[in-house]
Amino acid sequence: MKFIKNTPKIWIKKFPWKKKSSNKYSRGRVLILGGQKNMIGATILAAEACLRVGVGSVKIICTKETIRILSLKFPSALKVEINNISYLKSFLKKEKKTTSVALVGPGAGNNSKTMKFTEEVLKYIKYVILDADALNSFQNRTKKLLKYLDKYKLITPHKAEFHRLFPSIQRSLENKEKVLKFLKLCKSNILLKGNTTLIGSNKKIIKNSHSSSELAVIGSGDVLAGIIASLVGDDKMSVLEAASAGAWLHGDIAKKYGRGLISEDLIKGISPALKRLKNE
Repeated sequence: MKFIKNTPKIWIKKFPWKKKSSNKYSRGRVLILGGQKNMIGATILAAEACLRVGVGSVKIICTKETIRILSLKFPSALKVEINNISYLKSFLKKEKKTTSVALVGPGAGNNSKTMKFTEEVLKYIKYVILDADALNSFQNRTKKLLKYLDKYKLITPHKAEFHRLFPSIQRSLENKEKVLKFLKLCKSNILLKGNTTLIGSNKKIIKNSHSSSELAVIGSGDVLAGIIASLVGDDKMSVLEAASAGAWLHGDIAKKYGRGLISEDLIKGISPALKRLKNE
């Protein structure tokens, strides 16, 4: 197992910069499962981060209660109202050919419905990123989740979410050891958030120290998930490369902004961060 420091050198050659020939169809399509009542802020943060980084389009799965307010608050994203599992299945059958990656979790709600919806997304969509309540909903059902996790999937837990999913892994272990134990359970990808974030696959673990304590704020993880989804969606980077680039960009924005950062500032900082990265 290789342990590598996260720097742009390891992924910059595959970074999906927009070209003159690019269009909204060539830039990838992200599907976000979220948009639940009282949690649409998380969904909007993730969706806007996706589009700001450069993906061609974002479609949000939402409910009858939230589709109108999402349309008013964030018109740039497409929306689809899905209230039951049978309609979700038929929708995913149609969407699987055109969806580049699905992001499940931001604003989804921690309940059995989220778990069932997440399971269907995992069945139909090749590339899937699981964040927040997509992970929390599988608490005490980890074996069910593990059977879907392969090299095309990514989970992005913070420490508490990690231990809800894997209570048998000792809390006292170093994060590196926790990641290694996860990777023994399945050949998938993980981004374990922390002061130093670790991004792991079955071949290597990448250590991201390019970060800031200012990222310890509500909504920060939603923005990170959106950034990564956008990078996966353009189909040039591997999941590990996209997660590493996303963690670096996320940290770079926070380091540049400094004290008083809130998650909306992360969104505003994406464009300047991309310019800095382009000029490195």
